[in-house]
Parts: sequence; structure tokens; C-alpha cells
Amino acid sequence: MLAACRDGPVSRSTIAERADCSRTTAYRATTDLEERSLVEQVDGGYRLTSLGTTMLDRVERFRAELDGTRHLRPVLEHIDARRLRENVHRFADATVMTADREAPYAIDQHIETIIGDTTERIYGASTSFGSPSTLTRTVDRVEAGVEFEWALPPAVLDQLDRQHGDLHAIVRARENTAVYAVETVSVELCLYDQTVVLTGFDDDSGTLAAVATTDDPDACEWARGVLQTYRERGERVD
Repeated sequence: MLAACRDGPVSRSTIAERADCSRTTAYRATTDLEERSLVEQVDGGYRLTSLGTTMLDRVERFRAELDGTRHLRPVLEHIDARRLRENVHRFADATVMTADREAPYAIDQHIETIIGDTTERIYGASTSFGSPSTLTRTVDRVEAGVEFEWALPPAVLDQLDRQHGDLHAIVRARENTAVYAVETVSVELCLYDQTVVLTGFDDDSGTLAAVATTDDPDACEWARGVLQTYRERGERVD
């Protein structure tokens, strides 16, 4: 009923139509909401009060958080971070993929496509450096001039040097790159231009178990804030 009054003033018949209820129900509801100071009657019908607008915003935020939590469940099973839990509503429309034995390379191919379309910047923080193919595609973008920043725990940096030292050396030698050593990475994500990729890695194998991708501006702004935190807490690797 509150949502039906959002663009008020609206008549009771319009409220009934928007809320898909009878006029009798709309009459009773508006009377009750007016008594609660959530709507007010003015010329032309009913409109939300300041209290009603605030209440509607909170209800819709709560619903978005529930939708985001359900939608991100595969990723949340691998990322246990309060900072993400408090912002799941930003990912309610994200594309979520999980590892599939029948299509074992689907996630990597999806990420490789995103990397290949990146033209300006790649910022990321992770507890893994991903598959060799995504790493190679990232280095290709770096050599093409894409700005690159990566925050990894020291143990992961050491492993990267051991397994892919040649590629990592290329990255560290470029002027358009910065690599940071951070003690912990609670939320693993990358920002490819204006696309956010949340990554959930399997604790045992270190392989990607689930990812969520979105171009939502609010999610991008949130991701930039998270990555800025890692940058400030990390130590730049020369």
C-alpha cells in the first residue's frame, strides 16, 4: 500500500489498482495508514508522509537484502565477510555462476571475456591468483596499457613467483601496475573498468567455486571503497 502511494497524491481507486486489491481493502488500508501517520490525505488523494517514505525505503532495502542474500548464496558460502554481508543488496541482479563438472571451464571463460573487454583499469584483491589462462589474459591487458593494481597476501605472492614468476615479473616491471602485499583479504573481488567480479575460491583446491558479476553503479562504487582499503593497508611490492 505504501508503494502504491509513492507518486502521490493518488486516489483510492488508483491505490487499489496498483496494489491489486479491492477498493474496500484500499479504503481500510489508507484509513489505517493515515492513523499511523504513514500517509496523508491532500487534494487529489493520498501521499506518503516523511515517516511513510522512510518506512517504505527501509522495507524495500530489507527486501533487497533478502533477495541479494538468496541470489549470492553460492558466493557467500565461500566468502564470510561482514563487509559483503552488509552490502548484498547491491548484487541482487548480479550474474552468479558456480563450478560445474559438465562445464569445468565455464567460469574461467566468463572471466576471460570480461578481462578481454577491459580497456582502462583492473583492480583486484584475492587469496589466489586464479587459473593460468586468466592470469595470461590479464598480463596481455597490462601489456596493452591497462592500469593494473593487485593486492595479495604474502604467501600467495610467493606462490605466484614460484609458479608464474615470468608473468609476474612482466607485471611488476610495468609503469602502469602496482602490486600490494596485504595481511588478509576478507572480500575477494576484481573491478574490470565498470564491472565487479566477486570470486569465491574453494578452500581445499584453491580453484574458483563461484563468481558473481555486475555492472551496477552502486556495486562498483562499493568495490572501489573496498579496494581502496586494501591499498591503504597494504605494502607496495617493488
